[in-house]
Amino acid sequence: MSDNSLPPVPQGASSVPPLPPVPPVSAPPVPPVQGYPGSPQFPSQPQFAQPQFAQPQPQPQPQPQPQFQPQPSARRSRKGLIIGISIAAAVVILGGAGLAIAGTSISSSVAPDTQVKTFLQDLVDGRAESALEVMGEKPSGLLTDEAYNASANHITDFSVGKVKTTGDTAVVTAKISQGGTSYTQEFELQKAGKTFVVFDVWQLQPLPLGVVNVQVQGPEGLAVQVDGNDVEGSESGLRAFPGDYEVSVVDDSDLFDAEPATANVVGLSDEAAGSIATAAVTTTLTEAGTAAARAAVDAFVDGCVAQQSLAPTGCGFQARAQDGVTYSNIRWTLTVRPTYSIGDWAGNGWAVSSATAGTLDVLADSVDSAGRSGPSGTSLPNYRPAGTVSVVDGAITFTSSVLPF
Repeated sequence: MSDNSLPPVPQGASSVPPLPPVPPVSAPPVPPVQGYPGSPQFPSQPQFAQPQFAQPQPQPQPQPQPQFQPQPSARRSRKGLIIGISIAAAVVILGGAGLAIAGTSISSSVAPDTQVKTFLQDLVDGRAESALEVMGEKPSGLLTDEAYNASANHITDFSVGKVKTTGDTAVVTAKISQGGTSYTQEFELQKAGKTFVVFDVWQLQPLPLGVVNVQVQGPEGLAVQVDGNDVEGSESGLRAFPGDYEVSVVDDSDLFDAEPATANVVGLSDEAAGSIATAAVTTTLTEAGTAAARAAVDAFVDGCVAQQSLAPTGCGFQARAQDGVTYSNIRWTLTVRPTYSIGDWAGNGWAVSSATAGTLDVLADSVDSAGRSGPSGTSLPNYRPAGTVSVVDGAITFTSSVLPF
C-alpha cells in the first residue's frame, strides 16, 4: 500500500513549492533590415531563453541601422537661408558695383578733359552755341550756329592730352586739325564746386578766340555782312571760331562795286598765328562812277575859276600881286582843262590825280600907287588838281588835297 504522505522537507529548505515554468513571450515579427555589405546580420526574430536564476550573461543587442531618410523641412530651410544670404550678398555686391560704375561715370562726365572734348566736338559738329555754353558764354556776332555753319574750313579732328592740375586750376593741351593745318591749344579750367557732394566740377574758362578784323575800303555807312548774315560792331573786330569767313557789304549803288574778302581764322586764341584775320572789302568805281568822279573834279575846278580872287579859296592856285598895285575885276579862265586818273580807295575816298596838266589865265584891272591904271594878267601853265572822290548821300563829291597858298 502506497504511502500518500509528503516526504519530509530537508532542513533549511523552504516550504513553498517551486513556481511553474513561465512560457516564452511571443513578439510581433520584425521585418528584416537590409544591411550594407559587411554589416553584421541579426536574426529576424529575437530568441528569449527561459529565465534562469544563474548569473545573467550579456546578450548582443541589435544595433540601429543608420537612417538616410531626407529631412525636407530642415534642409529646405537651410537651403532657403543660404539662397537668401547669397541674394543679399549679390545685391550688395551689384549695388556696390553699380555705385562704383555710377561714381566713375559722374566723375568722368565732369572731368577737365571731358569738358575740353565736349567743347571741341561741338565745333566739329557745327554746334557753336553749345560750345559757347561750355565756356559759360552767350551767342553774339559771329558766335552763333547760323554764322558758324555759314562759314567754311572748320576744325575737323582733335586729340586731348593729359590733365595737369595745380590746386583749383587744370590745364589741358589738345592737338587740333583744321583743314590742312595742325596746331596745339591750351585750355584752362577752374573748379566750380562739386556734384553729388564728392565730385569736383570743372568750368572751362573763356578763350580769347580768333578775330575777324573787317575793313571796308569804301564810303561810310555801308552795312557789313559775313557769309550773307548782317553783323554789328565790325569796326572793332568780331570774335570767331576757327574757320573761313566771307565779308561783304550791302551795296545798291550803281557808282561803285564792292569785292568781298575772306578772313581765315586759324586757332582759338588771339595769340595763335592767323587767329587775327583781316578781311579788306575793296570798292571800285563803275564806269558810271568814274564819269561822275571826273565830272565832280571838273565842277570843283570850275568853281575855283569862278572865284574873283587872286587866290581862290581851297583851290591850290593863286596869282601873286605886285606891291603898291590894287586889282579889281579879277577873271580866271581855264584855257586848257586837265585830265584826271581815278585810283583805288585811299583812306577816305578814291584817289584822284591829274593825268595831264591844265592851264589857267587870270586878268584884272589894276591901279598903281601913282594912279596909273590898266589891265594886268598872268598864266599858270601847270595846273594839276588832286584829291579824292567819294559818295555822299548817293552822289560823288570831290575833296582837294592841294594845300592852299
